[in-house]
Amino acid sequence: MVKKIQPICINLELRSDYLSDYQKRMLKRYGESPDGESISRDVLIPSDMPLHNLHYAIQKLFGWQNSHLRNFRLHSQLFDELTGGTVKGWSKLVGVLFQPPSEFDEDLFWDDDYESGSFKKWLKKKYTGPYVYEGNMEKLNVAQKDVQELLKHFSMMEVRESFEEYSKRSKKDGDKKVKVLKKSPLIDLTIEEMISSIGIEGGIDNLMESLVVDKILAASDETIDSNDLFPVTKEIIYRYDFGDDWTVRITKYKDCKSFLEKNIVGEEELKESKEIVVKKHKPVCINKEGLSVFDDVGGLGGFADFLGAIYEGWLREQRADLRAWAKSLGWSAAKVSNDKMI
Repeated sequence: MVKKIQPICINLELRSDYLSDYQKRMLKRYGESPDGESISRDVLIPSDMPLHNLHYAIQKLFGWQNSHLRNFRLHSQLFDELTGGTVKGWSKLVGVLFQPPSEFDEDLFWDDDYESGSFKKWLKKKYTGPYVYEGNMEKLNVAQKDVQELLKHFSMMEVRESFEEYSKRSKKDGDKKVKVLKKSPLIDLTIEEMISSIGIEGGIDNLMESLVVDKILAASDETIDSNDLFPVTKEIIYRYDFGDDWTVRITKYKDCKSFLEKNIVGEEELKESKEIVVKKHKPVCINKEGLSVFDDVGGLGGFADFLGAIYEGWLREQRADLRAWAKSLGWSAAKVSNDKMI
């Protein structure tokens, strides 16, 4: 029996822990950020939306052009708890929660097929249902086969000291050779020992993008049952462009009552938004705080510097050049209504 689609309310908070006082001031003064520390979007999404399609919605909501790598992750402490910090514990969750070790570029980006035409229309198709996963590696049997092949390949291997240990030791004794600590099957190692000994290009803690957001994410006031795997967390971390290191924290509301109580949205407006989610099978933005950003500006701190430069820079020509550059990357400071955000 197919479950009826329901509107689920989530919060997307773009934040950086490394902003200077000047950057916070610019975000607050010109970036329409209430606290000068974050930019956020409150969105109703269909209850069957996977992380993969949420990625495209996030791109549209914050103004990016889908031109860099991304991933979804859990907090490192939760990852350690779920895996027990061991390769054995991690391997059991591959294909259930985590991407298989061989999943990278070709399979992960199976539908990144934009070539020409309206980029916004292309994005819209990606975050509008019905949602279908047409990749291969995130199917449980394929993912488990992949990780078992990795374990078989390293049925006996040299375990090397971590880079941190090597760096400290080599500074003391001057020995530039990485130490081999022991020999052991990969399955018997800790995750730390595996990471220090072999390289897995895509990492090992990326969440599978075929996972449904509502299935893995619990509301902030919801109790997570330790006996059940799902829901697994109250916060998902989305990272985009590992150079600029954009970080969006994803959380879920139990319902939309607080938006009505705070008069952020009206009852009729909220009702219409929910109907769009269900009937058109697409997300709807019901609240936003802060301007949209754009690619290659240097993260949230770089965006704050950009705002300072175009509004308070001394040279008119430089301000004009910066605006033209930002416009070429799809940025605009124009006011956009919530319903036109996505």
